[in-house]
Amino acid sequence: MIILFDLDGTLIDSTEAILESFAVAFKTFNDEVPSDEAIKAEVGHPLDAMFTTLGVDEAKVWDYVNAYKMHYREISCAKTAN
Repeated sequence: MIILFDLDGTLIDSTEAILESFAVAFKTFNDEVPSDEAIKAEVGHPLDAMFTTLGVDEAKVWDYVNAYKMHYREISCAKTAN
């Protein structure tokens, strides 16, 4: 038997952690942080595609992704706990 759980959006809400991590990534590179609405509109796509759509130069996308992931790992448990 296989049991699957829909974690994000069902068992936890990671919206706050996602938005904060995007803000940190943009601020890390002294870039203007997109609106929460613009970020939320991209949720569900791969991180590199999200950053590209939000205006990050393709040559720098993986730097932003890494900054995002580093911050997200630090805060995700605290920000998604119920």
